[in-house]
Amino acid sequence: MIDRAEDWDGDAVPAARNRLTNRERGDASSADSPAADSPTADDRPADAGRCDAALTTPEQRAAAQRRYQDTVDHTYDVARIEAGAGAPAVEEPTAREVWAEALPGLRAEWERREREFPERSRSAGGTQADGGWLGDGDRRLTPEQNTDASKACEDIRTEGKEVILPAMKRVEAADPGRRLAGLEHMLKGEDRLKEKIADEMTAKSGLTIRGALDTVADSVRFTFTYSLQRYAEGTLSDVERLKEEGFELVKLKNLWTDDQYKGINSQWRRPETGLRFEVQFHTPESLEAKELTHGAFERIRSPAPPEVRREMKTFQRHVNALLVTPPGTADIKDFPEKR
Repeated sequence: MIDRAEDWDGDAVPAARNRLTNRERGDASSADSPAADSPTADDRPADAGRCDAALTTPEQRAAAQRRYQDTVDHTYDVARIEAGAGAPAVEEPTAREVWAEALPGLRAEWERREREFPERSRSAGGTQADGGWLGDGDRRLTPEQNTDASKACEDIRTEGKEVILPAMKRVEAADPGRRLAGLEHMLKGEDRLKEKIADEMTAKSGLTIRGALDTVADSVRFTFTYSLQRYAEGTLSDVERLKEEGFELVKLKNLWTDDQYKGINSQWRRPETGLRFEVQFHTPESLEAKELTHGAFERIRSPAPPEVRREMKTFQRHVNALLVTPPGTADIKDFPEKR
């Protein structure tokens, strides 16, 4: 089968990216500074003090200041035009605007691929009449193993909700520049956990239920999102905040140079119990890209034919090509650091 990358409208990606401003790519500009948008003392009218006194509420004073600034801006624009400088340049779309414009087309592209390459049906897991458990792919747990696994899954849910989640909310509250996203997906489903347990116990004879669960890095998972400009600073700050909460960093991987997935993924451990959990760091756009490509990711890691896997990777590559890498991200090193 021919790689369908040639069939996709690839011109949309470079065209959209070319409209991004230097500011969105991390080129600091004095025009972005709050000071550049505010009049200096020399710019204000001579009777500004008397005007402020007459306008008794902050809202009235702010409105008056905006009207004054509009007048100043208009005067400067007229002077520029009369001097031959031309009208002010039209501001280019931001990274968010370019992504939002492309998103409907990317969703339509995924819907087409989803129809052409439907996901294989999964067998629903469940407890059997004898108390054992049977899951997708003929995965099995004995009645005793199933009882122990159910208890361990409940313990994980309790610890995730009552211990780890409050700590994540404290990290979120420490600075308004980040947001916890996707809390409805915080806990991996019990049947998916039991699939992992069954796989590990099949691969390693004599492994306990708890030992099998200790290999699962995302039984509890969280996502922080930051604006493009605050991303690198926010990620580094929150890694330190998580350590201050008493969690142990197991692994951190910076994937912003990858063409299939963009973001930073980390694994953590709670020393008191050994429970491992995952924290991802995203921009709003990279989180949307991850959610949009989740179906493709599931097909890639399934026993799908090579042509299907190739199609899915092509789709992921097209989606992620439209994301802008946050400035400063290259300074965030993997842990353990590669040598």
